[in-house]
Amino acid sequence: MTKNAVVFLAWGDKYIQEVASCIRRSRHINCFDLILITDENTSLGECEHSFSKIVRTPFKMTGFLRKTEMINHLPNTYDSYLFLDSDTIVIEDISLGFRMAEKFDIAVSPAPHYSLDYFWGFDRIMKLEKIDCLGQLQYNTGVIFFKNSIRTHEIFNRWSELAFKHQAIFTNDQPFFSLAMEQLNFNPYTLSISYNYRGFGDNISGIVRIWHSHGELPPSINDFEKAWPPRRAWPSKIEFSQ
Repeated sequence: MTKNAVVFLAWGDKYIQEVASCIRRSRHINCFDLILITDENTSLGECEHSFSKIVRTPFKMTGFLRKTEMINHLPNTYDSYLFLDSDTIVIEDISLGFRMAEKFDIAVSPAPHYSLDYFWGFDRIMKLEKIDCLGQLQYNTGVIFFKNSIRTHEIFNRWSELAFKHQAIFTNDQPFFSLAMEQLNFNPYTLSISYNYRGFGDNISGIVRIWHSHGELPPSINDFEKAWPPRRAWPSKIEFSQ
């Protein structure tokens, strides 16, 4: 049997409470070990009992860029991992993500702001790294399935190196992840947006598996008679096509 774990990275009361909410409201993750990576000072309260392992570390970077340090703090005792942002809720079966990570090393969904070079001026970083700006796809780093493999470690280490190198001029971890894969000629398995649905009104064909938004999960988001024409979702709201 493959041994998998779900990983959270959070610090400060606000984000710890979000992680607690994710665990409480999510389906289909209670069969996995839960790992929390946090700083040295954050109080966990009763949330501490939710985790199989808690790793406290003095992060080298600040804010979202700390996510890029994750690979250095994971226990090397699992075959695959699922990283989840604190503002996610797992609402349906996600086994395909683990299955594809085992096969392709990384499985991840596209970001709604999909053009890497147009992501808040990230073309500046691409030009510094001598990467042509040609509309490369950007992946969302709020939900990442990944195998405990040499190739995955290479990608994640490059992700961290890029973030550390350019942290003075760009403080969002997400585009550095896609850039790392671009530089290392790596193609992940691309999951549908149902594995990372942001609640921005994108078309839904079928079911949403992971809701990723600070906005409230719409009630009955996966109740429908026909998959097409598609429906769309925003926080607390579903719209059906006519």
